[in-house]
Order: sequence, then C-alpha cells, then structure tokens
Amino acid sequence: MIKNLKEFFDKNVLNRIFSGILFVVPFVFFIIKGDYYFIIYFLIILSILIDEFMNVTVNKIGLIKRILFSFFLTISIFHFIFLRLSYDEHIIWYILYVVIAIWLFDSFSLIGGKIIGGKKLLPIISPNKTFSGLISGFVFLIIYSIIVEQFFQNIDYFIILATILIGITSFFGDTLGSYLKRFLKIKDFGNLMPGHGGLIDRMDAFIMLFFIHFILMVFNINFINIYA
Repeated sequence: MIKNLKEFFDKNVLNRIFSGILFVVPFVFFIIKGDYYFIIYFLIILSILIDEFMNVTVNKIGLIKRILFSFFLTISIFHFIFLRLSYDEHIIWYILYVVIAIWLFDSFSLIGGKIIGGKKLLPIISPNKTFSGLISGFVFLIIYSIIVEQFFQNIDYFIILATILIGITSFFGDTLGSYLKRFLKIKDFGNLMPGHGGLIDRMDAFIMLFFIHFILMVFNINFINIYA
C-alpha cells in the first residue's frame, strides 16, 4: 500500500488537484449565482462537450450516432439548467448535494483504487477500476450523507439510499465514458484539464446522472422535494 501511495502522489496528482480546483470553483459559483451568468456558463460547457465529442469521433462513427450522442449531452445539460431556473434558490442545496456527491464518489473511487489496489473490476472496459476503489467511493458517499443529515438535523434514511443511487449512476456514467474511449481507441476526450483529460472525461458521471434525472421526472418521479 505504501508503494501504491508513493506512486499515486508521484504521478500527475498535483495537476489533477490544480485543474480540478479551477473547474470546481466557477462551477459552484455559477450554480449559486444563477441568472444569465449561470445560463451562459453552462451553455459554454455544453458547446465544449459537443465539440470534444465531435472532434474525437470524426471518421470513427456515423453522423447519426454522433448527433444522437450530442442530443444526449444537450438533454442532460439543458435539464440541469432548467432545474436551477425553475426552482430558483430553493434548489441550490439539492443541486450542490448531488454534484458534491458525484465528485466525492469519483475522487475517492480513484484514490481508494490507486492506494489500496487489488482485483480489477472491469479490466477490458476500464483497466484502472478496482473493487477497492468502488467500495471506497460508496463508503465515503455514506459518510457524506450521514454528515449532511446531522448538519441539517434531518434524520431521513432515504437520503442515504438516494445518495447510494447517485453513486451507482455515477459509476455507470463513468463506465460508459471508459467504454466509449476504448471503442474509439483514445486515451481522453480532450486535454482541456491537465490530469483529467477533457470536459467529457470530468463530467461523464454528471452527464449520465442528470440525463437519468430528466427521465425520472418525465415519469413524475421527483426527488427534489426530499431536499429542496
């Protein structure tokens, strides 16, 4: 484990931390800010996501599939935008809770997998994923949900279940991203974020989660009232 820890910090972890901070700070700021600033910021993000995908899939997959995936990206980001605008400030805590849960699961899955190591989870699709990383991610999600419950003095065990569902969805989003990269024979979707790759690499779990969130709300399944 000590060797794994040393290798982890010897690699591009500082680049990941620095570029991650540069991504997280404006991301959170514009969620809280709302209004036109929020709309413009996330429309820029959507345009970058589509541009990244279109660039790496040129001559690799058909135009219809590329358009369909771009439509998938658009639905996810537009749903996120409409949520923030429709519920205004009442939904800020809900959105931040979900977004932070995604980041925590992603971060501690990576850290746990790198430091503890062990058996590979999906060696063909994503060689870096391990069972230890997956377990680490879920453990910290549960801790996170319990801390938030205590902070708001709201003991509702359904929140823990909902947070675990966020982790499951994030895992499938990340796995889809890894599968696409293997299929396209690329390392990353871009190089905008040193240590992470492109925006799609950083937001694959986020994109999947808010797309599924949109589908659930279409069928009148609404988790917002639990938090907001």
